[in-house]
Amino acid sequence: MGKTLPTTVITYDDAVRWIYNRIDYERVRPRRQSSHFRLERVERLLALIGSPQQRIPAIHIAGTKGKGSTAAMVDSILTASGIRSGLFTSPHIHLFEERMRVAGCMPDPDELTVMVRCLQETLLEADADLVQDGVTYFEVATLLAWMFFDRNDVELAVLETGLGGRLDCTTICQPVATVITSIGLDHTHILGNTIEAIAGEKAGIIKLDVPVFSWVQQPDAVRVVTERAAALKCELFRGGRDIFEHGQEAVPGEVGKQRFDVETPLATHEDLILPLLGDHQRCNAALAVTVSDFLSQTDHRISADSIAEGLASLTWPLRFEVVSTSPFIVLDAAHNPDSITACLNTLGSQNWPVDRRVLIFAVSRDKDAQQMLLLVRRHFDSIILTRFETNPRSFSPQELAELPGCGQSADTVVTAETPAEALYVARKTVGHDGVICGTGSIFLAAELRSLLSEATDESGTR
Repeated sequence: MGKTLPTTVITYDDAVRWIYNRIDYERVRPRRQSSHFRLERVERLLALIGSPQQRIPAIHIAGTKGKGSTAAMVDSILTASGIRSGLFTSPHIHLFEERMRVAGCMPDPDELTVMVRCLQETLLEADADLVQDGVTYFEVATLLAWMFFDRNDVELAVLETGLGGRLDCTTICQPVATVITSIGLDHTHILGNTIEAIAGEKAGIIKLDVPVFSWVQQPDAVRVVTERAAALKCELFRGGRDIFEHGQEAVPGEVGKQRFDVETPLATHEDLILPLLGDHQRCNAALAVTVSDFLSQTDHRISADSIAEGLASLTWPLRFEVVSTSPFIVLDAAHNPDSITACLNTLGSQNWPVDRRVLIFAVSRDKDAQQMLLLVRRHFDSIILTRFETNPRSFSPQELAELPGCGQSADTVVTAETPAEALYVARKTVGHDGVICGTGSIFLAAELRSLLSEATDESGTR
C-alpha cells in the first residue's frame, strides 16, 4: 500500500475515492485465511490514531440478523437520555459516512475529508509490515469511526460487528455490555457451515466479566454462548428466559409502527412505540431496552421515559420500511433465509386491503439464493428477478431464473436487467391497490430507495 496511494486528499470527492480504493470484502468474497483477519493487526492500526477504543467504552453487538437494528435502538435511547453516543454500523445505504454517527449526526463532508487526509498521511508513515498488504475498506471505516468519536468527545460507542465477531475489527474495544441478537446460517464460507460454528464466532465478542444479552434460541447456539459466558465469568441474560416482549397492536393511523411491552430483570416497560414492524424487531427492541436498564444503574440520565422516547424517535431505513401506501411499497434489507422469513412473516401480519403482491428480488452470489426463492415464491403473485448495480457480487436475473424451483406457485416470473426496470414493471402490475416488496439484499433495497426518492423529488409525491 503506502507508497502507491494517490495524491494527497484535498476534496470530499478525493476522500471518498480514497476510501473506495481499499480492498472491500463487502464487494469481494474474502478468503478465510486472509491476513486481514488478525486482531493484533487491527490493534496496531488503532494505535496509529491514539487507541481511542481504550478511552471510549463500548456496547458491542453481534448477530446474524438484527444487530444493526439493535445497535440503532440502543444509540437512539442513549441520545434521548442526553448521553453523547457514537454509532458504528454497516453497510451504508447512500453515503459512506452514514456508517458513523455522533448524537445522531454523521460527519459533514469537510470533517470526513479532514479525517481521511489525516488517516492517509498516518498510514503513509506507518511501518511497512503493517500496511504492505493493504488496509481494507472495513479497517479504514473502523479507524475513521473511532477518529470521529474521539474528535467529538463521545461518552459511549455502540458498535455493530461487520462479519462474525471473534476476528472482526470492532472486537478491539472495551465493552461495558455485549449483545448477540441471533444466530443463523450466513457467511458460511468464512464463519463455518453449522449453527454451532457460527455461534462460536459470534460469541467471540464476549469478554471477561462483561454482561451478555442474547436472543439466541437454537439449543446448540445457546449452549455455545452459555459456555463462553460462563468461562469468562459473565452474567448472561437471555430472551425468553430473563427478557420478555409482548406485542399489543398496530398504532392506529400510523403505518409502520407497533405498540408493545418489555419485561427486563430490572423493570417492566409498557406501551412502548416502535417505528419498525415485525415480531423480530420487538425482540431486538427488548434487548436494547434491557441493556439500557442495566446502564441506568450507573448512569441515571437513562430513565423509563428516555427509553420510550429513544425507541419512538428511531429512524432506521430499509427494515421493512413502508415507503409508499398507493401502492404499498415495502423495502427490506433481508439477505438470508432467516431474515427473508422474518420479512415474509411481517408482510403476512399486515391487514392491507390489496389484490396483488409483487416481489422485486436480487441477491449476492455468496447467499443461499435458492432457499430464499423457495421461501418467497408462495407469497407473491408475481416475481421480478433483477440485479443490483452498485456491487459486482449480484447474481444475474437469468441465473436466478434457472435455479431449481424458481417461481413455482407464483403466477409469473420475469427478469429485469435493472432495479429501475423492475420497479416500472412492478408498478404496472399492481396499479394503485397492490403491494410491491423489494428484498434479497440491502444493495437492492438501497437502489430502489434511491429511485423512489428521486421520483419523489421530481413530483413531490409518491
